[in-house]
Amino acid sequence: MFDRFPSEELMALPLAGIMTLLMSNDLMVASEDVVYEVVLKWAKANYSVLKERQEILSFFAPFIRFPYMTSPRLKKIFTSDDFEPSVAFKLVFEALCFKAEPSLPHRADSLDQRFIERAYTFRPIKTVEFEVPHRQCIVYLDLPRKDCYALYPSKEIYSQKFHLGGQEFILLACCNKGHQLNGFHSFGLYLKTQEQGSVSLTVDYNFSARWKPTQDFVIRGKGKSKFTGVEAMGFSDLFGTPWASFIGEDGPYFINDVLHLRAELSICL
Repeated sequence: MFDRFPSEELMALPLAGIMTLLMSNDLMVASEDVVYEVVLKWAKANYSVLKERQEILSFFAPFIRFPYMTSPRLKKIFTSDDFEPSVAFKLVFEALCFKAEPSLPHRADSLDQRFIERAYTFRPIKTVEFEVPHRQCIVYLDLPRKDCYALYPSKEIYSQKFHLGGQEFILLACCNKGHQLNGFHSFGLYLKTQEQGSVSLTVDYNFSARWKPTQDFVIRGKGKSKFTGVEAMGFSDLFGTPWASFIGEDGPYFINDVLHLRAELSICL
């Protein structure tokens, strides 16, 4: 919605209009980063005095879903004057603590709107980055069963962007139709680069999923690929089972109706 709304019309909205948009759980937007950028642009257009702008952004803060913003964008808040330093610290600290949980909670019944997930085009992720002994990152992606149902027969889900070694990646989950004689559908998961002509990078990666009854992460696929442009590498049948068995209520793949996925990436030296 924000992506298609004319910029001049958004900037002309009264405070009540911005509040109505922010309070909507069904707001269709690429990510919460986009929501924040629109609110920030509106505040700068309507409040030229820094102190007044900080006050209006603090007023909006309870309705901005900071926990679902990307980590790089959250870090930028620390170095900006968008908020008073103490307010910025509190907002970012709470958001990062939320992201530090092993899997992002889906708090649709929460009374605090900051923790309610909107209808994002790019699914929120949690990332953990390491520099030693070599550059690597771990990415967690949680998909509710209802979203997986919606993949059938040939749709895709994209994660938020994340970075490794100067390259921009996303995770892509999809429903694939097999090329074998039986032609069954299956759950696929891929690592995809987003930028044409970016740095060449060879990456070791493995994909895991939490498994019932232990709820431990179990590796489902490993690979090593050289990424030189916009391309996707991964597994067309991550669980080695037909779609009906994957999505079924009796399978081991969903815990409390959520599929918990993990991707571990490291740069090959």
